Amino acid sequence: AAGGPAVLASLVCRIDRQGRRVNGPRPRVLLPGGAAVVQLQLSRAVCVELYAACRPMGRVVLREGGKTLAAGTITAVLA
Repeated sequence: AAGGPAVLASLVCRIDRQGRRVNGPRPRVLLPGGAAVVQLQLSRAVCVELYAACRPMGRVVLREGGKTLAAGTITAVLA
């Protein structure tokens, strides 16, 4: 597992459980149990792959103080 500080750069859009975008304005907050497309900014380089290309390397978990804050899959890598 690779570790390093990450910052939630932006909430791009909300999605439903099937992964389809929900119409409406860009969300300001995400409620517990909600799903969204987010953009993360990492403090250092981390080796990742798209979930579609390599399932084990395409997963991400955000944790703080031993608690899981978010979990998801990598759909795009922005340079």
